[in-house]
Amino acid sequence: MTPYHEIFPHARAPFMTLDVPRKTGQIPKGSYGFLDCYCTEPGCDCRQVAITVVNEKHRRKALIHFALDGEGPVAGPYLEPSCYQAPYASDLLELFVHSLNSRPEWLTRIQGRYREVRELVDRKRYRGRAFPKPGRIRYRSMPSPDLHAFLEESLKHSRGHMDAVRALTARGGRSAREAGKEGRAPGMAGLVELYAQAGPSAPVGILLALRDELRRHLLADPAAGEELASLLPVLCRQSPQDDEKIDAALRLLRDLLEFYQVEAEGGGAGARQRMQRFQKALALRVFAENEDVDLSLAVARILSGSRVRMIPDLAEAGSRIMADGGARSDLQEPTQEEFLSGIARSLRSLGVGSAFEGARELVELFADDPELQIPLAGALMTAEDPFLREVSALLLFDCDPDVSLKLSQLLASVDGSSISPETLRRLIISRNWFPEGVRKNVDRVISTARRARVECAPLPKAPAVTVYASPIDGSGAQGFQVTVPERRGYTVCSLLLKLPGGVVDAFTITLRSRRELDALVGKLRSGRSYLESSEEHLDLRVCHALADGAASGTAPSQWLVRIAEILGRDRWRGIAFDAAGELERMCAGIASGDPRLPGVPGHDASLEEPSLWHLAGAGFGSWFEEGESVGAEIEAARAGRKTIRGADAVERIMNLLETRRSVWLERLVVDLLWLREAKDPPPGWHGLLRVAQAVADPAVPLQEIPFMGSIARKTLEVYRQKCKSGNRQRGGKP
Repeated sequence: MTPYHEIFPHARAPFMTLDVPRKTGQIPKGSYGFLDCYCTEPGCDCRQVAITVVNEKHRRKALIHFALDGEGPVAGPYLEPSCYQAPYASDLLELFVHSLNSRPEWLTRIQGRYREVRELVDRKRYRGRAFPKPGRIRYRSMPSPDLHAFLEESLKHSRGHMDAVRALTARGGRSAREAGKEGRAPGMAGLVELYAQAGPSAPVGILLALRDELRRHLLADPAAGEELASLLPVLCRQSPQDDEKIDAALRLLRDLLEFYQVEAEGGGAGARQRMQRFQKALALRVFAENEDVDLSLAVARILSGSRVRMIPDLAEAGSRIMADGGARSDLQEPTQEEFLSGIARSLRSLGVGSAFEGARELVELFADDPELQIPLAGALMTAEDPFLREVSALLLFDCDPDVSLKLSQLLASVDGSSISPETLRRLIISRNWFPEGVRKNVDRVISTARRARVECAPLPKAPAVTVYASPIDGSGAQGFQVTVPERRGYTVCSLLLKLPGGVVDAFTITLRSRRELDALVGKLRSGRSYLESSEEHLDLRVCHALADGAASGTAPSQWLVRIAEILGRDRWRGIAFDAAGELERMCAGIASGDPRLPGVPGHDASLEEPSLWHLAGAGFGSWFEEGESVGAEIEAARAGRKTIRGADAVERIMNLLETRRSVWLERLVVDLLWLREAKDPPPGWHGLLRVAQAVADPAVPLQEIPFMGSIARKTLEVYRQKCKSGNRQRGGKP
């Protein structure tokens, strides 16, 4: 599922927001955005929608699925079970369902956006059946669909179709133990049925969903390993002709061994004891008591190919059966390379054309399951397919620092000759973007590849580009849109930088004509929200963001590497943002006659202007303070009265701004850099330089700077508007 605002980058996002003025149920007070996401598989008319609920810091708190037709085994709305959900996600689900039923315009908009996505993806008019009219379906929150039922439904339509991959991987299901209450075999026997139904050649997404279901069951039942050891001989005795079910049980055995091994290596509580009990059960049930030679040989082969350190009894039994061997065994376990080939086929069926797109697909599969991500990435790094090896290297750019570090350790252990020239170039470009621990491992990979005489792929020549940059907003975010001519169309490189936070988003989009480019530029420049800037400004601000990200221990998205390749940048590296130093350099530029800083007014003159708020169209309109401390100060200005005394509230806010003086100085200097490099800056902008000088001088009280007074008044205005909005939602008076 892809967010609508990524499919249509210029659309408003999110499509709806709800303000919770005070704690409601378990939902903390705050503003919550509901991001609508749609399937972009060509030719698919699944009519499914995913809703990602984010808080004010754009952190996901809930993921909701539902079907526009309100029919079928996955109709919903329901909470996605296989990813992180906040403790109050069920309350957010109820809030969404209530809004969906009470606000028909929401459902109408979702239906319209679904049509738009289908028409863009399929490049033809949408001719699906008519959607139910809003109000005809009364939505209600539902439990997550059962994995078994959904697998059956998905495979009935198409065993290898990627709709099943995405949906099954995204939705997960109930545990095998719970499924026993619904008529399916309980415990490990039920999981064997699921593995058999999927088959060994199922798309990788289905196989991974099954592994996730197994992981949940193993965490819930400490005796599950012994149960499988006892079940294997029973399956062979009861169904000697049912090779599919026996093969499924052996595939499950291999996944179980990997899970126990990862748990033991990670120091999980009781993990080593569970592994020992499981091995003792295998030695007893499969090798000592069992008379089926083929089963013993198949299990021995799985054990010998695993990373498990076997207990003496099991190692001896396995060695004996392997030595005795046998000319034939019908129980052959798929090799790792066959599994990796399945991943390659799945990526091709998605239309993945680059390693960056492949990494994105795998990141989506493993976003909330690093236990599976790390071993799979390790396998990809040694795959025969060079494309899979390139994909695995890009997984280093994981938003979780711990996952990134572990992946860098795995990559540093592979043979240098397996590193492709393109991967070597990407690692050289990005080595300085990582925190120190990851960077050391990346340097080891580069050195190993060079010793193996891997030639670094050349970086394309830097093209002619046009840079558009936005001001920094009230949350500390600044956007860049860089247009690059490409054949008959254009590539647009989009970057979002944040203070603090670093490079928080990066992606590329393709425009097919000059007309589409003109429409984009028109929207960017509307209200002076974006101004044409310089490549030097882009480079400087990216370097600032890289330093900020490395300081917080995180690396940017792998798409920043792709953007660096497109723009021919190989020298982006972290440069700590020094607001006071940048301000001094600008003042020195005035003294040296810098033509970008003409006619700067005197100190007193700039402070007497009406706070330069005429530049609000250039971005200052979002400059205000938020948060609990702001609300507490404003409410304290009531002093027991029904209304807030504006003058008292502004004075209290100014005192709060004084404690955040350095933050506001950073924002002022970022915007000064932006305005200085703009090709057509708004008139009078240079007066902001004197305002920044005053803010930088601790001897000047903020109360004497009209610009900061305007920020305080804007803060009070926004607070009052939110209070009125909250009253209207509760049906009270504004």
